[in-house]
Amino acid sequence: MRALIERQLYHPSVVLPMVELMQMMVAQDFSLSQVGLLVATRGARAALQRSRALICATTHHCHA
Repeated sequence: MRALIERQLYHPSVVLPMVELMQMMVAQDFSLSQVGLLVATRGARAALQRSRALICATTHHCHA
């Protein structure tokens, strides 16, 4: 069980977002409201980019 937890914990898909969150918290002096706003903004931006990519892939109307 311990080996399973260690494999999951040290996986880059877990570690990298944690490191990025810690960097944001340090940059914002641990203001949870500012960090929450940054996370929400980045999530919205990523969702918008992903939806644009999906639309572009399905309609073949890609504009750079």
